[in-house]
Amino acid sequence: MSFRKITVKSGDEESTLEVTEEEYLKYYRPWWQQKKHEQRNREAMEQNDYTEESYEEWKENDMRTELFAESIEELAENRMLLGVLQDAMDSLLPEERELAMKVFGEEMPLADYADMKGKNPRTLSDHKRKALSKMRKFFSEHGVEIDSR
Repeated sequence: MSFRKITVKSGDEESTLEVTEEEYLKYYRPWWQQKKHEQRNREAMEQNDYTEESYEEWKENDMRTELFAESIEELAENRMLLGVLQDAMDSLLPEERELAMKVFGEEMPLADYADMKGKNPRTLSDHKRKALSKMRKFFSEHGVEIDSR
């Protein structure tokens, strides 16, 4: 198991933590990416003569707009699609469901999942294709159009 040292700064305080690669990819990397995104937004706004206070106000308004942008119809459609997705996941065998959750849901590379399970990546690639095929069939039977890329 590989470990990674990360440094977290908050004001004048700085902490160094040792985390597993899995913890890093699942928690710290997305957090770091969000912080970098916010920093870039703040810097871009400051270049256009906005202040820190106006950035915070803009961010809050932007988040509020995102929360209320979806109409009731869109929310109902998304809820229905999530229900169909849950039913599709329930239709898979437990091994297929775990594979789908890790590889598609958590975006874990198939090779890493194969190492974690101690299985051949080619075999798991076939299992992944089979699970995808089952889910596509389930979606088409329930009238849900999917992008087949």
